[in-house]
Order: sequence, then structure tokens, then C-alpha cells
Amino acid sequence: MHIRTLAAILIWLVAALLILNVMFKSGWILLISVILMITAIVIYFLPRLKKQQNQKAKLF
Repeated sequence: MHIRTLAAILIWLVAALLILNVMFKSGWILLISVILMITAIVIYFLPRLKKQQNQKAKLF
């Protein structure tokens, strides 16, 4: 599975959890949603960050 596909699946999961949070008004669901959102963003941009880091290492 590609990394960006995994990040997209996590975003859909976050959307579903936020809809459930509206119905249940649970603080735990909101907390889990925020953590998954941050994880998805990091996973999505991780290849780009690694690429930039490798290019900087080659310059020095």
C-alpha cells in the first residue's frame, strides 16, 4: 500500500470519527481524531521531508 493512500484512509477514518463525535459528544473520540489527523499529515509529507533532507545532505 502506498504511503499517501494510507494517509487518505486515515483522513476518511477521522471524518467518520468526527461524525460519530457529533452523535456521542465524547471527548475521547475527538482526541483520537486529532491524533489520527496529525499522524495522517506526518505520513503524507514524510516522503517529501526525507527527500529534502537527502538533498541537503548531498550539498554538504
